[in-house]
Amino acid sequence: MDEKDYKDILKILEDAGWQPQVCDTPIPVYESVHAGNPEEPGQIPPDMVLVPRAFLSMYPEAMVRVQGNSMIDRDIEDGDWVKMCYGRTPHDGDIVVVAIGSECTVKSYYEDEDGVGWLVPQNKREKEKYKVIRLDEDAGNVHLCGVVTDIRKPLPRVPDKAMKALVDEVKANYEEKPKVCEQRVRKIIGIIESEIKVARLWYAVYRPLIDVGTDCLEKDDFEGFCSLVRSVVPDHEHLPSVQEMQRMAVLSFSKPVKYWDVNDAPVGRGRFKAYMKIADRMFEFLED
Repeated sequence: MDEKDYKDILKILEDAGWQPQVCDTPIPVYESVHAGNPEEPGQIPPDMVLVPRAFLSMYPEAMVRVQGNSMIDRDIEDGDWVKMCYGRTPHDGDIVVVAIGSECTVKSYYEDEDGVGWLVPQNKREKEKYKVIRLDEDAGNVHLCGVVTDIRKPLPRVPDKAMKALVDEVKANYEEKPKVCEQRVRKIIGIIESEIKVARLWYAVYRPLIDVGTDCLEKDDFEGFCSLVRSVVPDHEHLPSVQEMQRMAVLSFSKPVKYWDVNDAPVGRGRFKAYMKIADRMFEFLED
């Protein structure tokens, strides 16, 4: 990646409201400190990793990889990385990295009323497994390596099967469903007509047909719908008119039925229930 590409990416992230930081400052990386009972730390010289300068404090810092789950209640798990700051004095509740003789561990720090420091594990589910450790400084075998200031978790990968299931679900909604044929539309109109007591209620018949899709009607084809109803039930007492249908196709009623809102409808609350009842009946007929 050349410098121009790099700057373009930073600009895209900044415009999106993110705050990108350039990883330009090396700090040592240690493998590893145990979040369990103290273990041998090993003598492998540290590698270096680049982090943003803004992430660093006035004290020297290092990254340490944690093994074990004694700190799981503080959201530090096996395999996580912690940023350790040298030279800071710990306070109650701080997470610290401590060398005890030739062994190292990571724990929460607590100082009791007698001024004695303690290392306290944070795993209630397995409290019998991990020991509280008294820091016996008089013995000369305890060394505070640093205070933990940040936790970095390995980037998880989502299983392909899980992603496929989600994508397939969305794709299914994109697939064009077969349209309802005119013969079936006519049959449904013949059934529902007995429930239409006011001419405007025909809109609650029309809108579900548009939402589902038919081979004989298009959106806003009020004239076609009115002609279709007249041809199926010519003697109905309350036949629809284009003008009345247009008056109903406003506010939330201009949208699919699932978006109809009693607070944004061209009818009152009592009438709204009647429209929803007819629309729901239409969906039942269309799904049969």
